[in-house]
Amino acid sequence: MKSGVFKIVTIGGVDIKAHWSWLLILLLFTYQLATLYFPNALPGESEIVYLALGLVAALLLFVSVLVHELSHAFMARARGLKVRDIVLFIFGGAANIEQEPEKPGDEFLIAVVGPLTSIALAALFYGLALIVDPPMRRAGAFAASVLQYLAFINFMLALFNMIPGFPLDGGRVLRSIIWGVTRNFQSATRIAGFFGQMVAYGFIFLGLYQTFFQGGFDVSGLWLAFIGWFLLNATQQSVAGSTIRNITRGITVAQVMQQAPTMVAPHYTLAHLLTQFMLPYNLRAMPVGQEGRLEGIVTQSDIKDVPQDQWGIVTVGNVMTAGDNLRTVSPQDGLERAMQLLSEGDFDQLPVVDNLGKLVGMLSRAHVLRWLQIRDELKMRET
Repeated sequence: MKSGVFKIVTIGGVDIKAHWSWLLILLLFTYQLATLYFPNALPGESEIVYLALGLVAALLLFVSVLVHELSHAFMARARGLKVRDIVLFIFGGAANIEQEPEKPGDEFLIAVVGPLTSIALAALFYGLALIVDPPMRRAGAFAASVLQYLAFINFMLALFNMIPGFPLDGGRVLRSIIWGVTRNFQSATRIAGFFGQMVAYGFIFLGLYQTFFQGGFDVSGLWLAFIGWFLLNATQQSVAGSTIRNITRGITVAQVMQQAPTMVAPHYTLAHLLTQFMLPYNLRAMPVGQEGRLEGIVTQSDIKDVPQDQWGIVTVGNVMTAGDNLRTVSPQDGLERAMQLLSEGDFDQLPVVDNLGKLVGMLSRAHVLRWLQIRDELKMRET
């Protein structure tokens, strides 16, 4: 499990996960709605009522964000792309699509469907609010205020996402248009990324100006600056990630992996493993198996968890990672997928196995980075 992320549910074959920061923003939204919005919309009610309405509205807001991201995910699958999961976090959510679209038209559809979904939700909530307004009963007044808030916030969510700054939806729409005109994915990514950074710097400077130069100390300006800082980091990471994915497109694990190292048997003691294999050859991990068939992998971290006076007794099979916890790739898998697995896990290398379960190689973070560096240097020499 990725650090700080936990699974909530699976919808339509897509895992819905949340980062711990989502819980923080849920509480903050609940508090803000209960102390600012609902007392103005519904004066004279108790604090318990305001808190309950705030929690309901905050939860429905994140349901709206989830529906927004599900629209991206389902459109991506409809265009033949694999969707890994959706993660909710402090700034909303993100659908993690395993590869870049092959065509600018696909990118355009995947990007634009999100804001269109938010607009549709805004229209739906607004229509429902009209049905219950003017309310005939107290419950109707509660429902109307929640629905009006959701209509407004979904409309604002659509507008915010259509800002033409990568990696926002509007930035991806911009990239798709530039890509379609220039037929150059990398150039389109750089241009959209430039606009994304300009938008991020705009948020940062506007937030700082609002905080320190508009009279008094406005905390909301710091929040705006924080959003800009987050967008700036997201833009830089997305542009770098898109560049790497473009470089690795069409490259298989077999083209990059190291040849299969010697495997250790699961009955070896940790002392034997260390003195005969890991220390002499400066290895951080060793595949475990017999007769060529992979059974698991043992790492330095696995050994550290065992008291040193037990190393001569505890076997490799007692501490190795195996079964469903063992991540492997095949020689035919794309390098992009392997890099995603490495970035998600708390491990530095992946065993490469064939369809018979036999170990044929190892793929490590360091080896991939060296391969990328060599490829980049060779490209520079060609130019």
